[in-house]
Amino acid sequence: MKKLLLSALMFASISSFAQTKKVILHDYTGVNCQYCTDGTVRIEAMQATNPTDFIPIQIHTGSYTPSTSPMKTSVGDEILTLVTPPGYPCGSVDMLKYDPSGSTGLAMSRSYWGNAFSAQKAKGAIASISIDNRVDKGGGTYECDVVVEFTSAPSSTSPINIQLFILEDNIKALKADNNLRQINYSGGPHSGASPLTWEDHQYKHNNVLRGSASGNTWGWTGVIPATPKTDGTKYTQKATFTLGAGWDKTNIRVVAFIAHNGSLAAQKEILNAEMMPLSSFWPQGVHNVEGDVEVLSAYPSPAQIGSVVNVVYNNQTSGNVAVNVYDMTGKLVATPHNDFDAAGGHTILWETGLDNVVPGNYVIEVATAAGRHTQAITLQ
Repeated sequence: MKKLLLSALMFASISSFAQTKKVILHDYTGVNCQYCTDGTVRIEAMQATNPTDFIPIQIHTGSYTPSTSPMKTSVGDEILTLVTPPGYPCGSVDMLKYDPSGSTGLAMSRSYWGNAFSAQKAKGAIASISIDNRVDKGGGTYECDVVVEFTSAPSSTSPINIQLFILEDNIKALKADNNLRQINYSGGPHSGASPLTWEDHQYKHNNVLRGSASGNTWGWTGVIPATPKTDGTKYTQKATFTLGAGWDKTNIRVVAFIAHNGSLAAQKEILNAEMMPLSSFWPQGVHNVEGDVEVLSAYPSPAQIGSVVNVVYNNQTSGNVAVNVYDMTGKLVATPHNDFDAAGGHTILWETGLDNVVPGNYVIEVATAAGRHTQAITLQ
């Protein structure tokens, strides 16, 4: 889409904020789990109300995932041995224990996900993460830098690792995967509508963990020291990964995060995360960021009011970044993000239904103290 610059737009002031805390939910699920569609429904509801700070990862593992399932991973299986699930679907929020029922494991019933998310979000973040120097090397191989910048010290000296997970959306279920049980579940995405047939309502899996760029479950060690500096020092890990056979690159996202990597289950807390679509990776030898900040994409456009708009941007220097939305009169209608960001690539999700917007054309502005960039978008 052609970018639009409006000199008449008001520049929203950028104040000093703590960086955004993005919370990860691991949803342990399986293709043969009748009630696991309820986990999907709950995830979609949490995404609608927390678009900028909630990252779900659906891990197909355990007894409800056949060993032949292409969505089963060794990473997911190893995580499951640590969290001791009470049943399916269940989940862990930032790999911390939160279960008032008294369960001793890190995995909790889906009824606790919302409260656990709120508790983690309220903690704030001690570091910002970006996904920078994103390169499409060709042949299904991609490369990027995960950049971490701390603004305050961690409360524990437990080692902190860097990890990059690869996720895929819109994976069609196989007919052999007991799909008819899933789509007929009364709490599922199809609300138990009857009659349902495979051809009418083929189930699609989203946020599916495909693997890790580090090649292991817990990530890269030794990049971040036991006492990381908070003076603007950046800790960088280069990540290279190749898409598996049958993966659709148009539906791939990567999630970078930092987490404690202690020897005990209680020492695996995820501290912060960032997400980028694979579509933001540049062909090898091309880097098109101009000035201090650039909007790489804002999609979908047109978008439906009430849906989520993905704003992908790149800032050249660390600092506060404001994402503002203006109507065509120059009136500020939304500011979905105004926080500290480490230099590099970021994704912000604007939930259009949370703001008083009407159908029409809008301008999304990403602004820093050193400059700004805008892109037009249409809402229907």
